[in-house]
Amino acid sequence: MDTFKSLKDHVYQYISEKINDGTLEPETKINEKMVIDDLNISRTPVREAMIQLAAEGYLEKMPRKGFVVKQVDRKKAKEVYSLLGVLEGYAADLAVDRMTPEDLDGMRHLYNKMENALASDDMRSYYSLQNQFHNTFVQKSGNQELVRVIRQLKKIFIRQSYAMGEESADLKENLKETNADHNFIIQLFEQKSGTALEQHMRSYHWHPQNADYDVV
Repeated sequence: MDTFKSLKDHVYQYISEKINDGTLEPETKINEKMVIDDLNISRTPVREAMIQLAAEGYLEKMPRKGFVVKQVDRKKAKEVYSLLGVLEGYAADLAVDRMTPEDLDGMRHLYNKMENALASDDMRSYYSLQNQFHNTFVQKSGNQELVRVIRQLKKIFIRQSYAMGEESADLKENLKETNADHNFIIQLFEQKSGTALEQHMRSYHWHPQNADYDVV
């Protein structure tokens, strides 16, 4: 509950929400005084929250500029996708014998909810649901250091939704294909095909050519 949040936690949430909803765009300097005035708090929790956000990949400390929202360019996004393909492929292989029927039912339920989100152009819900989908089997890997590294890599991507702009038709078609692949991933888990899952995550699902929609 909010009542138990520290001042630093409130600042963290305030800044991260403004990054996620696009109010603070990449390379924008964080105005500390504005945050202090808006939240009516002292400078210390603001600095603490920005240091944490920088450690998690949302902000970058620039000489003589202070903290700015971190830019994710196409080259970096593709490199991160390549890493995620290897790491999530390994996680899937570790998880395949640990997945219960309830886990698979949960993934199927998430797949259906993503279908509904795409049908209603609810990109924010889709983004959140796909993270839950992947987290299901990543957590089941049983390797907490692997879980931590994957989570940290994904924090590099500032966007917490997909923007429906001029290329919205292409975006929606791409996400439909991605969600169809989520269905295929469930089938591979049902078949307990660990080697096939590892190969598929690396060479297809997290292929670097799919990184463009996470570039901000």
